[in-house]
Amino acid sequence: MQILVVDQCSGSKRCPDWFNKLDADAIDTTSLQELQEREQTPTYPARDLYTGRQQGYINSAVASLRDAGDEVDRLFISAGFGVVDEETNLVPYEVTFKDYSPEDIDNRAEQLRIQSDLLDRLENQYDIVFFALGSDYYRSFDLETVIDAIPDNTIVVLFNQETLASGRLNVVSISARTAEAAEQGAIVVGLKGRYLQQFATHRTNGAAVESPEDVVEYCTREYTAQTGIGEFDDSGAG
Repeated sequence: MQILVVDQCSGSKRCPDWFNKLDADAIDTTSLQELQEREQTPTYPARDLYTGRQQGYINSAVASLRDAGDEVDRLFISAGFGVVDEETNLVPYEVTFKDYSPEDIDNRAEQLRIQSDLLDRLENQYDIVFFALGSDYYRSFDLETVIDAIPDNTIVVLFNQETLASGRLNVVSISARTAEAAEQGAIVVGLKGRYLQQFATHRTNGAAVESPEDVVEYCTREYTAQTGIGEFDDSGAG
């Protein structure tokens, strides 16, 4: 399967003790290439830079899906750099949308061209697109416009977006709130990643995806191997 995971940056980032994370002003006044080439400035691939709980779960999920034979692309919506690929080298920075007002998110998202860059990446054909985002990151683009640009035969997975998913046959929204976190033995901040990890476990054990409902089931139900079937021969019982 062709899968796209749209993840988000995390507040916790890998950074050596001797380096001061860059703020928005420092990022905005210097090109990413210049930052990457600057001496005494550490850089890490985006997938390694972000050390949040969700990002760790998704790291594991992506690796498992690829081992199972699925082709997976992963993007991050970064409050510092916009839409970036998982392999893009980034400098440690101290910018997240959770620290912005709604109006400031709108302005920065437009400055970073988040929606247009995301639409460009969605021109590829995918079987499933996961938007593993929190409310501040959903706000950074017009979700309805982006969903409408995705072909109807692509399964789209959202989180906590029930209203938008309603009436769209290829779109599902999975609740990832406090009650579900308690049921899953997780915490809310990492629950979307936990869901993707569980989905990946089902795929690595041969589970086929034939409908959006299959994706919901695999995300929300921990894989348990069925054992004991056929172990007992009762032909001579009695």
